[in-house]
Amino acid sequence: MFSTLLLIFLSLALFYEILSLPLSGLLKFILIVAEMYTVSFVLSKKYDLSTEMGFLLLKSKKGIAIIDKLAKNAKLWNFFADVGTVISYGLLSVLLFKKQFSWKSLLAGLAILSVLSFLVAPFSLHFLSSVLTTSFEKKAAISFGNDNLASLLFLVVMYAGGFFSLILLGIFYYGAHIAILLFNFLIFGQQTITTTQPGGTFLLPGINLPLLEGVLALAIVLIVHEGSHAVLSRIASIPLLSSGIVLFGIIPIGAFVEPDEKKLVRLEQVKQTRILVAGSTANFITSVLFFIIFVCAALVMPLLPAGFFYDAFKFLYVVFGLTFSLNFVVATVNLLPLPLFDGYRILELNVKNKTLVKAIMYATIGAFLLNFVPWLFI
Repeated sequence: MFSTLLLIFLSLALFYEILSLPLSGLLKFILIVAEMYTVSFVLSKKYDLSTEMGFLLLKSKKGIAIIDKLAKNAKLWNFFADVGTVISYGLLSVLLFKKQFSWKSLLAGLAILSVLSFLVAPFSLHFLSSVLTTSFEKKAAISFGNDNLASLLFLVVMYAGGFFSLILLGIFYYGAHIAILLFNFLIFGQQTITTTQPGGTFLLPGINLPLLEGVLALAIVLIVHEGSHAVLSRIASIPLLSSGIVLFGIIPIGAFVEPDEKKLVRLEQVKQTRILVAGSTANFITSVLFFIIFVCAALVMPLLPAGFFYDAFKFLYVVFGLTFSLNFVVATVNLLPLPLFDGYRILELNVKNKTLVKAIMYATIGAFLLNFVPWLFI
């Protein structure tokens, strides 16, 4: 026991020492990953814990009883997932998921899609840019040249294809822009790409996000995401082998559930789709709920006197802001047709032309990587 406490203390001390070093965020990230990977390895060997890619899985069956209780209202949860398909894929969901269509889920999904697009999304990007400790500002590097045209295109893409289409169009558009700048840099020596903002960044507590607030927010993100997958799995009569907490070294980063994968892949298409889309749906809904809490907190905070209670409330304010922002970001990015993402499995399951699905996946990988290229010049 003493040796474990000593390891935790030394790990924390080294963690904060790395954060204080005069190094770039990328180097700090690499050092912390190396440290936590080593800690995970030591703890896994000492206590014979399950690991996956350096993450410690503290397994238990206690959480399964809670999931089973939540899964009793199957009708509500199925409606929840069907609404999520509309939020995620807009009117395209009517074509992709014909067997799940209902007017109630369509109208509810479009309403929530509107709230997310016009309220939650702008505030989440603004809030994240205000708390990020590295420079990552949204600059008008490219434009359509016509605000009315851009607004019209946004509305058409949003309602026609949901957040799946919005994020896909965004990374393809900006990826193509960066590809042109990279070509001009390599062939003609033009330096424009050196001043171009990247199209994406990693959001890492302790690196470019507040440490404790970021860990708490990400824990909520992962708990609601994995928990919703689990509930829909139980509704579909898929056994859960275990559940538990995920640690990276000594840092708690969320929760997990372990469904019976062999039975899961044999499920009918509608049930599999509901299970897959449930994660992003839960994150979207959680984002809306915490956005409301965040707005209420923002209205109350100026009324508080300076002191301990103000500082404590400010801490909660940041947690609420990060929770609604990160839930929105994770929900949206998870829809991308990339390997290991739910978005790819949803497309593969519901689109008959597998060659087309593969082509979209490879094109998305290329565009996704291009969005990060400008970081090489910063």
